Formats: sequence, structure tokens, C-alpha cells
Amino acid sequence: MMSRTFRIMPGHPFPWHKLVIAGAIACCVPAVTASAQEPSVRPSNIRWSVDREAGPNKVQLTIESRWSANSQSVWSNDRPIGDLQGLTAAQLAGRTSTARFAMVRDAGRLDCTGIAGNGRGQGECSFSVDPRFVSYLQQHGMGSPTPHQAFMLTMSGVGRDLIDSMQEIGYARPTVDQLASMGIHGVSADFVRGLARSGYRLKSADDLVAFKIHGVELDYIRDMAAIGPKLRQLPADDLVSLRIHGVTPEYVRQIAAIGPQFADLSAEDLVNFSIHGAPPELIRAYAAFIRGPLRPDDVVSMAIHGVSPDFLQQMAALGYRDLSADDLVSLSIHGVSADYVRRLEQNGMTRLSADQLVHLRLAGFEPRR
Repeated sequence: MMSRTFRIMPGHPFPWHKLVIAGAIACCVPAVTASAQEPSVRPSNIRWSVDREAGPNKVQLTIESRWSANSQSVWSNDRPIGDLQGLTAAQLAGRTSTARFAMVRDAGRLDCTGIAGNGRGQGECSFSVDPRFVSYLQQHGMGSPTPHQAFMLTMSGVGRDLIDSMQEIGYARPTVDQLASMGIHGVSADFVRGLARSGYRLKSADDLVAFKIHGVELDYIRDMAAIGPKLRQLPADDLVSLRIHGVTPEYVRQIAAIGPQFADLSAEDLVNFSIHGAPPELIRAYAAFIRGPLRPDDVVSMAIHGVSPDFLQQMAALGYRDLSADDLVSLSIHGVSADYVRRLEQNGMTRLSADQLVHLRLAGFEPRR
């Protein structure tokens, strides 16, 4: 049996419901969590600790659990102390004394005891599944979660609201494992409903998780749509691709401002620009130099073949201001540098065409210095 270790690193900046499992995210997705591997027994051990205050009325809470020799988890993040029912900020800051608190969610609850004081605390917890939530899942055709699945739902903060939001909008019924993955990656009911208001109903829970993993947030969708008609109602795959390749709304706005030919680019154009290293200043230099209209494919080709703003400026200074994108790419591919052109001119060979320059270079002609 494969080892199942879930870990959330202490001090992670996301809210609790956006926990990221370092090194074992795959264990949370349906492709890996086959039912035969899912622990069906109760945990042999659950421990809690508070290592520090994380701001006004917040603590860093760590919950470690062991379900079998091959299944353990560590969840750790900043948490409002009010979520720990029974533990107060005064008690935590005071002298060390007995502590008792509960963390209650739709799927279940943790009842914890131990000691707390001087800004720290530790102890043990017991976990109980909420039978009302089990009935709710059964009524919605999702079956009964194992204790371990219920624990995952509790720790990831998944409740009725998320399930209701998906049903309202008509998503395919998620599995329990998908629900846990959604909670871990921060897919909330507000996110699902916000997407729907923006015109997006994705295919499945996995698509919702993919949006969250790759940072396709509601603000990102709105900001991109406001730039131009081709960026409105983009397919989900295009949005994910834009985010993966670092295409930000600010990047797109800067490119759109260069000229009319860049005001209506497609997602594919923008991804290609980013993949091949074409920042706005490089595109601006191309647009100011070449003869005729500059097409998106020209930008990609020049970026791929190392046509730099410095090369453009030097060629312009030598009087070569009427070259096309294809000319510039050909010069770069065949090693025709501005210095080479300068030396040709010093030997009386002026105002040559791009083809002539390439032919001289290919022939191995070297002008005298």
C-alpha cells in the first residue's frame, strides 16, 4: 500500500480553507485515492499544537493525525482563535493551564484537550463525524464518507453551502474526494456562484480545482474581459493557459496600448508572446522599426530568433529602416550583425538589401577592418 502523507507547512499565508498539501497533493485527488486505499478506521492519534500568535486574535494551529502506518496528515495554518471554541486569547497568553476547545464544521468536529499558556499550547483531540452531514451526503447521492474522508472534509472546511452552490448551477455530482480537494484548494460556494455570474459553469469539480490551483480567480477573469472582446467568455482551458504562462491583465493592457493591431489579440497570441519572451518593450521596439504591419506571428518569430531592440536601433542608425519582420529574422538566423553591416559600409558596400547581406554572410565574405 502506498504511503499517504498530507502536509500543510506552518506559516502558510493562505486562509485555512486554502490549505496546500506540500509533497502529497496527489493523494487528495480521485485518481489516487481509490476506495481500497482509503482508511476506513478511526485515527489512532490526533495531536494539536499552537506555536505562536499570528496577529490580533489569531494563532497558528497545527493538527497532526495518524490513521494507519501508511496514512498520516499534518494541517497547519493561521486561524482566528474564535474558531477554537473554548480557548481564549487571554488563556493562551497567560500562565500555563489546562485547555479545552472544539473546532466544529458541517462534516464533523474536533474536541481537543491539553495545556496552553505563554503563547503556546499542545494536546490531543478526538474526532467525531456529524451524522446529519452524512445523511445530507446520502440524500444528495454521494454515499457515506469514511471517517477519514469526513476528517478531510472537516479540515478543509467543506460544508453544505459548497454542495448546494454546485447543485444550483448544475454541476455534475462531485465525489467525496473531489469535495475534499475543492476545500483544500479554496473552492468556496462564493467562488462557484461568482463564476456563474461571470458566465462560467465549468464541466466538473476537477475544473474548479484547476482554476484555483492555477490562480484563475474572479478578479482575473473580470480584468481580462475588460481589456477586449476576444478576452471575454474565454474557454476555461484558455484562462488556465494564460495564468500558467504568466499573462497578467497589466501585461495585456501594455501590449494593447502599443497600437491598434495589438488591441484585439487572442489568448493564443498572448500565450505565445509570453512563452517566447516578448515583453511589451520588445514588441514596442518591433512596431516602431519594421516596414508594414506587425502581425502576432512576426512578434513570436523575432523573439524566438533573438531580434533585440539594440539590434533594431543599430540597424536604424546605419540607415536600415525599411526592413520587414522576415528580413530581420533572416538576418538574425544567418548571423548578420550590425557590426558586420557597419564593416561592409566602411568598405564601400552601402545600402545592401537583406538578401544581399545574407548571401555575403553565407558565402563567408569578411570585409576588411
